Amino acid sequence: MNFDASYLHYWGKSKKTITTGDNYHLLVYHCLDVAACGYIMASENRFGMRDVLAELGLASGFGYRWIGYLFACHDLGKFANGFQRLAAHPGSPLVLSAAGVNTPGRHDTLGFWLWDKLETDWLDDKPGIFPEISSDQRDEFIYALDIWMAVSTGHHGFPPEKPNDCCVTAFTKHDIHAANEYLTALGKIFSINLLPAEWKASQWRKKLQQQSWFLAGVMTLADWLGSDENHFSFTSQPMPLEEYWIIACDKARKALSTLPLSSNIRRYEGHQALFPFIHSLTPLQQRAADLDISSAGPQLIVLEDVTGAGKTEAAMILAHRLISAGKGKGVYVGLPTMATSNAMYQRLGKAYRKLFSDTARPSLVLAHGARHMSTAFRQSVWQTDKSQNMHYAQNDASAVAECNAWFADSRKTALLAEVGVGTLDQVLMAVMPFRHQSLRLVGLRDKVLILDEVHAYDAYMVKLLEGLLWFHAAQGGSAIVLTATLPATLKEKLLTAFAAGAGFAAANPALDAGYPWLSHLSSTGLHEYPLQTRQEVKRCVAINWLSDIDRALEIIYRVVEAGQCICWVRNTVDDALMVFLRLLNDGKIAQQDLLLFHSRFAYADRMTIEENTLAWFGKDAAPETRRGKVLIATQVVEQSLDLDFDWMISDLAPVDLLIQRAGRLQRHIRDAHWVCKSSLPDERRSPILHILAPEWQEEAEEGWLGEALRGTGYVYTDHACLWRTQKLLRQYGEIRMPEMARTLIDGVYEGQIPAPPGLKGIEDDVYGALLSQRAAARQNLLQRDKGYHRDASDFLWDEGREFSTRLGETSVDVYLAWLDDDGQLQPVVKEGEFRWEMSRVQVRASLWKQNVSRFSLPDEALLEAFRKRHHRPVAQVLLVSEQGEAAYYSKRFGLSAAS
Repeated sequence: MNFDASYLHYWGKSKKTITTGDNYHLLVYHCLDVAACGYIMASENRFGMRDVLAELGLASGFGYRWIGYLFACHDLGKFANGFQRLAAHPGSPLVLSAAGVNTPGRHDTLGFWLWDKLETDWLDDKPGIFPEISSDQRDEFIYALDIWMAVSTGHHGFPPEKPNDCCVTAFTKHDIHAANEYLTALGKIFSINLLPAEWKASQWRKKLQQQSWFLAGVMTLADWLGSDENHFSFTSQPMPLEEYWIIACDKARKALSTLPLSSNIRRYEGHQALFPFIHSLTPLQQRAADLDISSAGPQLIVLEDVTGAGKTEAAMILAHRLISAGKGKGVYVGLPTMATSNAMYQRLGKAYRKLFSDTARPSLVLAHGARHMSTAFRQSVWQTDKSQNMHYAQNDASAVAECNAWFADSRKTALLAEVGVGTLDQVLMAVMPFRHQSLRLVGLRDKVLILDEVHAYDAYMVKLLEGLLWFHAAQGGSAIVLTATLPATLKEKLLTAFAAGAGFAAANPALDAGYPWLSHLSSTGLHEYPLQTRQEVKRCVAINWLSDIDRALEIIYRVVEAGQCICWVRNTVDDALMVFLRLLNDGKIAQQDLLLFHSRFAYADRMTIEENTLAWFGKDAAPETRRGKVLIATQVVEQSLDLDFDWMISDLAPVDLLIQRAGRLQRHIRDAHWVCKSSLPDERRSPILHILAPEWQEEAEEGWLGEALRGTGYVYTDHACLWRTQKLLRQYGEIRMPEMARTLIDGVYEGQIPAPPGLKGIEDDVYGALLSQRAAARQNLLQRDKGYHRDASDFLWDEGREFSTRLGETSVDVYLAWLDDDGQLQPVVKEGEFRWEMSRVQVRASLWKQNVSRFSLPDEALLEAFRKRHHRPVAQVLLVSEQGEAAYYSKRFGLSAAS
């Protein structure tokens, strides 16, 4: 091999400042570093890479060598003189900056253009790549090679842009010659002479397109690994590529050894390992333990049952059985909100280890609480040196910078942990044109996906959820859906999407499905099972209507005077704050017996309030702790939290949410002294749900909700849904579960009751918005069969376009901070490793904009420094006192808006 080949005069990594050691890393050596990582990952089956190659018929020596060749091509675009001039190294033997060149795009797109150029020369029978393939066959390999090279060059989170004539201005003839010479050398190192004949077949290429999403994610991981200077020190002294390849492989093995190994799964031998406290399974849990899951391929299981039926435990039993049967290697639990994620984490904190062998150290990540991250997972190779590697041009980020930004965000790392708990949003981003979505798919590939509270999503998110289930099933992944109140049409949509992704026949759920109900979709078809309900969780809650706030307050005072506890669930933060302040100002209830819980608290304060809420109203709360306690809350308490109130008031809300809220009313059985007991009867007064609602109007018109519930009308825009809810609950006068579940849910959501003429216009607008939401979601979903390519997105992965997992108003991440004596920002949380994350509060963009003039903010220089340091390019910082207080923020009230 030519020791002074032309390709040895290009840098691939460059330091910001001169330090000890070499100041730059030769491009071809960096490419081989990354290639070695990919090669070892494939041969060791890291992240299931060998399994994917096996599906393509490439789990062999040639397949591993091909991955090495492919990954060694990832930075071809850096051969461009337009890129090389971004860092100067005077006195070095590197190529000099040439006149007349420019940098019309990022190096990933330049690389894809260069491959297209060399490929065109190859078709013209010019010397270069794969010389042993005969000229008359070359064009038959072009389609497959382009799919492979989009994976390789698109390693910065997006597929490369389509080649265009502007890219030629970045290269000199010498650059193109050097790249061609390098590829020729690669072919010899990896013994890539001929290509498999199957690559010519359209059916095989379709499989490659489908797997290209996963391969693109692994390509990114290999680039991040190979860019870590802690393992791959810079080398600027030339040596033969064969010699450096041996060095790179040794370094790659050491780098990969720092990653946590996959944990061994514990064989399922009954539920006791996971839940030793469960002595007798509920009917739902028993069905989960007995369900036949032996059929090949992915499986979808939908669990519909009342609050208290043990759905979470049933889902974990199923998940353990599935991974024990080789149908997964981990679990991700996706929930609607941060609060539900926190509660689920607490419930799984002990049980998750029992999914794995006693000697295993599985990683568990809570997507909203970085303090809970597995130490082994955090202290892995991903914690790279943040100071040394250059960030290239403004729009051309280095691999190290991207790696740091990704792993600084615990919401993303949850997807790569063996057990992750977080919001559904994080997994939805895997099937939308977000940067690094393919990395999310890598994290999901071998996981059983548990989706809780799926009834909580709007039409836009439901359509995205359909896309997620389609993708997940197509990857061979199984899913478990949990719900207490699922409309029939929504269940049908989810079953249909999963069946389509898995390649199953269309699923047709029973029209007369009962409740509780279990639906099991697999390669053998859809099987549905009615379930029994334990007497202890059957519920009959009477309804009482309130038409004004004063009457609601009177109930609160009576309950407190009787030494009992009560919760009022309000539909907006402002309404909750208003009632809470009124109770404080009235002075009839001791301040220490009042608690406010909503979403506008910093994470640390919110966790404290959540812990207090559970301490006051949880199952094990002592009678003296519960006595006379009042909680004013928003929707944060209606899901996942195991709370038990003696009395409850709720603002009018859609019927499924009222059922959820009523599930927290006398949830556990207690005696006359409020001591929890194991068997019926409950010795408290029969439960009553008091609902604040307008006076009943059979012919309701726009504005019928009135001033007291004006905020409710903004939150729940389908006023006909609210009207139907009130009509049905007035008609029946109670919520009786499980008997009335279908009657109430389908009565409100399946259009069985016509809306009054005065609300018809609003209903039509809502329906039009629903269709628009689903259309918008459909446009925002990626098309898996088109592969990792710009064409897979309706918007061609437009990086300037804002994509969101939720419609409606965008939110702003606000970090609470104080200025120390040196004028530096300090988080209000003073202890712990993740103090900034714990100091974060999320608010609506409009609320921030409306109130920003009354907030105290750091100067622009401090804010920009914060954003860069913490990889939060659009974050805001709000100044408070060192104690975390200000006129606009309080640990007791949260962030308040101007009244």
